[in-house]
Amino acid sequence: MERKLKSYKPEKVMFYFENICNIPHVSHHTEAISGYCENFAKEHGLRYYRDVAGNVVIYKKASAGYENHDTVILQGHIDMVGAKTNASGHDFLKDIINIDEDALESGYITAVDTTLGADNGIAVAYMLAILDDDTIAHPPLEAVFTVDEEVGLLGASALDTSVLHGRYMINMDSEEEGVFITGCAGGLRSDLMMDTVMDKTENAVFRIITKGLKGGHSGSDIGTGRPSANVITGRVLERIRQTADIRIVSLKGGAVDNAICNYAEAVISCTADYDMISELCAIMTRELREEYAGIDDDILIEAETADNHAEAASEGDTDRIILCLRQLPYGVISRNACNINMVETSLNPGVMLYENGVFRLGYSIRSSHASAKRELADRIRNMAEYVGGRCEESGDYPSWPHRHNSLLCRMAGQVYNEMYHKDPAFEIIHAGLECGIFAGKMPELDIISYGPDMYDVHTYDERLSIRSAERVYDFTLKLLEKL
Repeated sequence: MERKLKSYKPEKVMFYFENICNIPHVSHHTEAISGYCENFAKEHGLRYYRDVAGNVVIYKKASAGYENHDTVILQGHIDMVGAKTNASGHDFLKDIINIDEDALESGYITAVDTTLGADNGIAVAYMLAILDDDTIAHPPLEAVFTVDEEVGLLGASALDTSVLHGRYMINMDSEEEGVFITGCAGGLRSDLMMDTVMDKTENAVFRIITKGLKGGHSGSDIGTGRPSANVITGRVLERIRQTADIRIVSLKGGAVDNAICNYAEAVISCTADYDMISELCAIMTRELREEYAGIDDDILIEAETADNHAEAASEGDTDRIILCLRQLPYGVISRNACNINMVETSLNPGVMLYENGVFRLGYSIRSSHASAKRELADRIRNMAEYVGGRCEESGDYPSWPHRHNSLLCRMAGQVYNEMYHKDPAFEIIHAGLECGIFAGKMPELDIISYGPDMYDVHTYDERLSIRSAERVYDFTLKLLEKL
């Protein structure tokens, strides 16, 4: 297989990044890439540790002259979000990520019709390149490769940190060069589920499609006000219900709870005819484009006829499903009182599914305050109980509090200024990072997070700046040299 990134720098980083792209590693299916990291350690004669969850830690002794320096932990996750265009036949469990060669000329690495996995494959490539280079000056290193970050930081939660002895940790799971992250929100996944009664329907069947939305990351992009296709679907169904009797046959929107859904379908049985449904969709398209002008300009609601289905949700269960879609909040719940640009609490219904008589809404809850996170989880549970359903919670992780006396942050700022003759930004973000897990388990650990410029992560438009990836790698090497 011809290597598409062989002409780009840093050579070793690009070599390992392309290798990672050639290994399917969507969340919950990381056995192969865990094995790849383990085999890397064996081939390079490096001590390693692999736990039952699939996390891998690779140890490298200090370079000459750095033997007495404090150990530094390098950390990133080896799973990726799997999102693709509606026309794509990509199978994330067996197909490799197809790097778009045409996009390389514009200075970006992107994939054809799927997520790229630079979140967080670039961090994995950085760590492997560093471990593979004996010319780098560095203190003792512990490279930590965690699984299933994208589905609730599960790998970091499972890791026994007694195998780590670092004083400093560099997490490389951020997406804007020159911005150093020093704190983040906590999070929780909540799934609302409801069993329904399905019975025969004789009415016409239509498919309502919501598309053209930007989508995005439910942490870093939620503050933009971008709408969710799942939420819009609820609005469309409610509007149709005001003029006709409807029953839901099926619903499908979103693949993961931590992405803003950009495409959704609802199949309904309805007493209205196609012309009325089509006209209503056109009206809502105009209304929504006006409502979200400058935020999401290409929203499109379409209707098409569908094959008749023998069964649909009962009228009462249809009402309850629409109630769930309509009445639970979405988006930013609160912002920081001292910095209105900083989101403190949010709720994202990333997954909507109704099939075989079971309805499910998968929510990502984020907050800097444990009490606010609990309040939203309770509201979802209350709704589930009200409609006769149930609620399951998972992936509860803590926030990462800002550390005011961080020596690592001060050193990173100095190195950045020396290299680029300007000061970096230090921020606390709304997205969840594994740093909170490590900070909770290792209270004395001094942590910073950064990364190269990436755009539209968790979507099929995800792209990585090649030049930025090179600069951030050079910065990392200089920071290790100073530590």
